[in-house]
Amino acid sequence: MEIIKRTAIEAAPGYNEMEVRFHIIDPIFRQLGYSDGENVYLNLEEKLEYPYVHIGRRSKKDVPLGFPDYRAGLKGARGSFVLEAKAGNVRITNLEVEQAHSYAAHAQVGANYFALCNGIEIRIYETLSGPSAVPIAVIPLSEVNERFHELENILSPVSLEKNCKIFYDTKLKLCDGLGSSTQVRSGEYKISDYQYNIFLNNRDYTEEIRKNTPQIAEMDKQLELLKTAFELRVADGIAERGNDGRITAFVRFSGATIHNAAAMQLLGVDRLSFVTAAKFLSKSADSPTIFESIKDFYLPKGAALPQMFGGISQINNDISGKMFVKAAIFFDGECMRGQYLVLSDYTFTMPVGGVMRMEFSWSGLFTLIIDK
Repeated sequence: MEIIKRTAIEAAPGYNEMEVRFHIIDPIFRQLGYSDGENVYLNLEEKLEYPYVHIGRRSKKDVPLGFPDYRAGLKGARGSFVLEAKAGNVRITNLEVEQAHSYAAHAQVGANYFALCNGIEIRIYETLSGPSAVPIAVIPLSEVNERFHELENILSPVSLEKNCKIFYDTKLKLCDGLGSSTQVRSGEYKISDYQYNIFLNNRDYTEEIRKNTPQIAEMDKQLELLKTAFELRVADGIAERGNDGRITAFVRFSGATIHNAAAMQLLGVDRLSFVTAAKFLSKSADSPTIFESIKDFYLPKGAALPQMFGGISQINNDISGKMFVKAAIFFDGECMRGQYLVLSDYTFTMPVGGVMRMEFSWSGLFTLIIDK
């Protein structure tokens, strides 16, 4: 995509400042989206007053003035930058950088970024880093069409809206090293052990049913595969302190297979919410914070339940159940780690009377990758 004409780029080292602005900078602002739009502004040569220190152009008046060539940003929101144009053959030295920084940092402006452009290159700086900082982007004009995405990623209205938000965390922190909330980016958990018992009218028939029911043998096989051959993943989540001061956590699981994930979603156990009575999240593996979650689920007769490796099982009886999860968590300075225990109870209403119930438990270790 040719945003700036190749002929203009080749001629730019010989341009004066007005030609640099017309042939190079103006097309950049148009492509960034500042030529129109109700939510953006673009000011040219805006007058800035410096009541105490002389910076920028000299003025005949007692109060020295500055005139940034361009100031652009979002209306009614944080996110703005200034851009200074220089003639094609004017080198960008510390003096030019300091001048542009003074405009960006001015009390009337408060821009997040400042940039400079001559006939050779475009430089972008972060204002708060100061005029002596290394630029966050340096783009030769000869590469600007191919690398325009770098300008967009920093200076476009969408990027300013995304990157220039300021959030003040006024709630109590989760623990030392974390704020009042943290995003769970990913994670994994392992099944170390599992056990189940099957009851018919409150009598334990586990061994008899295991020997005579092919579906139970297949379930055993799949559980062993989950222990040894699959990476069980946590998709995302959040741990946060609510308005009532209590710490809660939400976790979404991705499932061992596509079909397993669909079955978890059908049962409603792919998303779990946890609570704790602890005031702070532990940082010690020896005294972890205990989180608990309870989940009820129900599948009506006739529901189609996806199997782990494909295929569908038609549910012949109503199934209701309850799942209790206990997680012992600590923050090791990088990740959240710990152990978990899941206890679940499945009740099947039999067509000829009676009730079949399965008690299931499994446990293991987990690691959650979080934002610090």
